[in-house]
Amino acid sequence: MKNVSKTKLIEGLNRDLADELGTICRYIQQAALARGMFGHEVREFVKAEVTDEVNHALFLADKIVTLGGTPAVKPAPFKELTDPREMLEHDLELERRAVTNYAERAGQAEAAGEIGLKVRLEEILADETDHAEEIVRLLGGRGGD
Repeated sequence: MKNVSKTKLIEGLNRDLADELGTICRYIQQAALARGMFGHEVREFVKAEVTDEVNHALFLADKIVTLGGTPAVKPAPFKELTDPREMLEHDLELERRAVTNYAERAGQAEAAGEIGLKVRLEEILADETDHAEEIVRLLGGRGGD
């Protein structure tokens, strides 16, 4: 049973890795393309956050190997947007999805007996929650909007 859980865990971690790599690529593109209203804010936000995403990706790749898997290093596809507000709205949607995915992955880690991994995934979940909250503020919202 544990092996089945670990196999599913590795598959999920690889999906998370693809999402992180996609986010890195998306943020780099957004930093380069963001112009006009909100352009400066988008550039500053993504430049600050891209390092977190790189660290998440490195952690996930290392953990996949530790668990006996091979990291799949193909970024998840993303929308190529040029309007800064649309960029932020899309980023918010994906950050919220990441929160959901990491919560699921933490449960899988616990089921697989990987308690240390569960804790680390919850830390990444907290980072993604912070990113989402910052985007909400940039968009002019409050709280859990």
